[in-house]
Amino acid sequence: MLRSSISPWRFWIALHLWALGSALWAAEPAVRALDIRGIKIGGTTTLTIDGDDLGKTPRLLLPFNVTQTLKPNSTDKKATFDVTLGDDVSPGYYHLRLVTEGGVSLPTLIGVDRIAQQTSADPIQQLPVAVHGTLAGAAVVEAKFQGKAKQRVMVEVEAQRLGAKLRPVVHLYNARKLQLAWVWGTPALFGDCRLEAILPEDGSYSVTLHDAEYAAVAPSFYRLRIGEWSRVDQVFPSVVAKNQAVTITATGFTEAIKAPANPGFLPLSFPKAGVWSGPRPFVMISSHAEYIEAAAKEKLQEIAVGLAGVSGRLTTPYEEDRYRVAVTPGSKVKLEVFAERIGSPIDCALVVRNEQGVQLVRAEDAPGTLDPVLEYTVPDKVTAIIVGIDDAQGRGGPSGAYRLVIEPQFAAKDNFKLTTTAQRISLPIGGRTIVPVQADRRGGYLGKIDLAPSLQMPGVKLTGTTIPEGADGTLVTIERSDAFLDASVTSLRGRTKDGAEQVVGIKGHPLERLQPWLAAEIALAPTNEAAGDFAVDWRELPETAAVVPASRLLLPVKLTRPMSKNTVKLTLVTSQNTPLLNNVPDPNKALRQDKLGELAATVTTGDVTMLVPPDLSAPTYDVTVLAELLDPAKKVLATAYTPVRRMAVVLPLALKLAGPERIETPFDPKKGGSVKIAGKVERREGLKADIAIALTGLPAGAKADAVTVKADATDFVVNVTFPPTIAPGEIKGVKLSGSYAPDGKVPNVRVRSREVEVTFVIQAPIK
Repeated sequence: MLRSSISPWRFWIALHLWALGSALWAAEPAVRALDIRGIKIGGTTTLTIDGDDLGKTPRLLLPFNVTQTLKPNSTDKKATFDVTLGDDVSPGYYHLRLVTEGGVSLPTLIGVDRIAQQTSADPIQQLPVAVHGTLAGAAVVEAKFQGKAKQRVMVEVEAQRLGAKLRPVVHLYNARKLQLAWVWGTPALFGDCRLEAILPEDGSYSVTLHDAEYAAVAPSFYRLRIGEWSRVDQVFPSVVAKNQAVTITATGFTEAIKAPANPGFLPLSFPKAGVWSGPRPFVMISSHAEYIEAAAKEKLQEIAVGLAGVSGRLTTPYEEDRYRVAVTPGSKVKLEVFAERIGSPIDCALVVRNEQGVQLVRAEDAPGTLDPVLEYTVPDKVTAIIVGIDDAQGRGGPSGAYRLVIEPQFAAKDNFKLTTTAQRISLPIGGRTIVPVQADRRGGYLGKIDLAPSLQMPGVKLTGTTIPEGADGTLVTIERSDAFLDASVTSLRGRTKDGAEQVVGIKGHPLERLQPWLAAEIALAPTNEAAGDFAVDWRELPETAAVVPASRLLLPVKLTRPMSKNTVKLTLVTSQNTPLLNNVPDPNKALRQDKLGELAATVTTGDVTMLVPPDLSAPTYDVTVLAELLDPAKKVLATAYTPVRRMAVVLPLALKLAGPERIETPFDPKKGGSVKIAGKVERREGLKADIAIALTGLPAGAKADAVTVKADATDFVVNVTFPPTIAPGEIKGVKLSGSYAPDGKVPNVRVRSREVEVTFVIQAPIK
């Protein structure tokens, strides 16, 4: 049960709130629309927010100092603010959130710069300007401005980058409705568009904006900038190695950096002089070697053996850059070029040549991209190849950047990625919430990972901050005391025992490529209720409860709840990183709830049944139950979690060898060799099924007998034979395992024991 230290008068108030029912529960605020998705630096911008549960005294949560005034006549559905920024705020994209007595809203992305902000209903008085509005269906919006002869004008739409679904197309007309230029969305701008023009004469000009298919779907808001400003579309190099010192350049932009010691990203700052606008530039930090194209090209640039990246530019049409890449004879190497995928205009081809310059293979577009990918098998006795990056379509120029990634087949990897689904945390006094953090270990790292917040918050305690070795993740418990807590924005970072770090990103966040640090932000805010008013706890759940493959686990819970007519929904939450099938989580391999549970009014006990799949990859899983108090319209009024239980995976089956795992194997050069592997099966959890014994990883020509241990038996013997062609020596990586079918009607679905690794020592014949 959630507990808090509550004074007698507060307890008396809590009892009365309880008796009055759910009408007094403050829900988390929701922002539906924002009339202006931008704020001017060094000025005041008036913002109107439409939403739900905005309360009586909402306030904006922004990551910089701001003066804000809630205007009169604001309501629970609409709030208007005057927002004033100082001159010290850096331009860029930021998250805006709304904080109320019910918690904090999900983030809304806005642009912050020194450009005037206005709605589409207002006439344009000056340039540059950012015009904000919403475009529906086949509508066409128009913005008029006055221009001068030879004036340079940019017109840029920010829609998809800010989270809209509008597919923008922009046209520029003179006063006589003669079209001067038009443009549609491009991948380099993440689906948004930009045109640049020199105005031919003094006079009135108009910009029109519409959806590419005249069928805009919600949300279809836009931020239309007109005028002239500075921007950074592409930095070079875009990726640097950890601890590498390098100068980052772009048009009108230079910054010398020393990369941090851990992979991730490093945001850069716009220059203080001038009018800058758009997303903030950044570089990615790599865990392996990174090279930058050498200025002198008289001699081929050498790339050492191993996992590496090379950043270069094709500055003239049809140019080709070549690198001498050291390789291992007989191995495979993956060569991949990133150009279109990093916003470059060039269409590259990838060419592999021998050291005499003869072309061996050429690759162009890979599935889903114009960038080439090639897996190349290195011939025997070859220790170097020439890799060329070719401007296939003649689009080379100052922006023609690319990155070549060289990945040998057996390149050492020891990386991981951390994600969570939590973007906001609303904490009552004495409250508890859960933040699931999952580890993607496909980068090769299997050790434990310790988590910590980037911002220390007095009165807030985190537990469950270690992802165990080999585990999918953890359920981090965040608890609030009765101390004062202010709204803030933080993030989580994971750290290995060797000091490697990764930030925890929001799973599937749309800003992961555009502004990755925003994709890691988690907002935390207090609420005005006491947690004890609504709580959930385990009800006689045994301390020995474990996760058993192909079984059902009953999770009994009990509620502390308001005496109202509201129902409570119970939902299972686990730390499992569910395996994918066709890029979609596979329910057959998931720890899942048997059926959604909903408790009627006044009911204070219930059960959640967890279905356990037959195949589990991790040694432990965290488990909790989420309880949600619902109003008659199924709106969530309050939430609570049971304490997290870390449950071990208990396999009903284990194998134990009768002898050592290193097995001496007699050998006859005419007949080959043979050996017997003897052992026992250990049954647990009442297992009575037949057990199939299997041996995997044997070399070509070797065979192992199929063995089945009947339900009433325990001993097994596996005969293994080796052909006369087998070479004397050690054979490692052979694995022995057992399996059974938990349901005889589905024999192909099996529960497997943990593998026992054995080594065969093929003895040379005695002469």
